[in-house]
Amino acid sequence: MKRPYIVCHILSTLDGKIEGASFGTPQARAASGEYARIRDEYHADAWLYGTTTTKEFTAFRKPILQESGAVIPQGDFVAQSDADLYYISIDTAGEIGWESGLFRKAGRPDAHVIEVLTEKTPVAYRHYLRQKGVSYILAGNEALDCRLAAQKLYDLFGIETVLLCGGGTINWTFLQQGMVDELSLLLAPVADGSPDTVPVFLRADFLPESDPARFHLKKAEPLKESVVRLLYTVDRPE
Repeated sequence: MKRPYIVCHILSTLDGKIEGASFGTPQARAASGEYARIRDEYHADAWLYGTTTTKEFTAFRKPILQESGAVIPQGDFVAQSDADLYYISIDTAGEIGWESGLFRKAGRPDAHVIEVLTEKTPVAYRHYLRQKGVSYILAGNEALDCRLAAQKLYDLFGIETVLLCGGGTINWTFLQQGMVDELSLLLAPVADGSPDTVPVFLRADFLPESDPARFHLKKAEPLKESVVRLLYTVDRPE
């Protein structure tokens, strides 16, 4: 199977969290600058985010659906296949509101949006995405099939490198299904000890348990302001 090379590129606190009060500190802001610099140096074809993170980026905008029984073609929808950069959003329930097929955020290059859905995602939401010019692929019947998603991203859009940037649930889902090749983990020198904030990897309640993931350290690199970058490859089960 041909698929993109997938790097999980994450900024974490020393207690393994990817959100929370620690990220308002000067140390975390310095780490964020290093994280963005390395993210850009990858020159990846696409950045991939989970539903919760994308909701935050889109100001929790809700889609306005037409419940008129619209009939749309079966299968995937490719609105653009030659973009310089893609923003991939996992959104199996069809919850994210888009103004257009172009993702724009200060400090980042523009990117064409690809939504990853399943066969259970409402037809009304697929119709909405078509109207907005947002591409989408169907990956799985009821649950997300990361392997199928990766294959379609390569076949339909020519995507060869993806940065998987969180949140914790989508990081674990791709890792659990064998679709992470490398972990680029930046550690900010802060911690808050909160039990309520999301860690780097988090298994959703509906996902089955699996063997622990194993990693092999390629490089440990000190960066600015006591930030450390740990680069790992993912050990494959024998």
